[in-house]
Amino acid sequence: MGAESEFLKIAEAGETDTHTACRLFDELGAVRPEELLGVWRGRELRTGHPLDGVMKKLNWYGKAFHDAENVDPLLFELPGGKIVAVDPAPVYDKGKLLKATGGKARMRRIEHRGKVGAAMVYDNLPIIDHFRKAGEGVLLGMMDRKGDKAPYFFILEKTTAVPGA
Repeated sequence: MGAESEFLKIAEAGETDTHTACRLFDELGAVRPEELLGVWRGRELRTGHPLDGVMKKLNWYGKAFHDAENVDPLLFELPGGKIVAVDPAPVYDKGKLLKATGGKARMRRIEHRGKVGAAMVYDNLPIIDHFRKAGEGVLLGMMDRKGDKAPYFFILEKTTAVPGA
């Protein structure tokens, strides 16, 4: 079984162990920053990380990549379906959701785990999200947060949703 088909099977289940998620991440193809442009719907891939379940409880929607310097790293869906960008620093620092006033991250090509690929660097937090191509319009994301013992994994699927609408 190839890495993409194995990933899709695991993604359907929504969970795996950290070792398997890391192995699949390493086997999947690198992503170019321009491939990230647009809006992506997100969901977690549970691996036993302390953040498992947190983003779902907060009604995390995904991410929006506008250009290399402007990324909305956290989109949330409000009651009624409106999608808004939220400043990530208060989410992680104080547990509060504050509406973002523009991108709070940027895209770069970074070497991670032996491959150079697209990454999202948070402006004000010690976090880098790395991405691998898991199929057409599907990405496996790995959050590398300074101080964490293991990465947090998530899945992104390309969508046509418009934040703020």
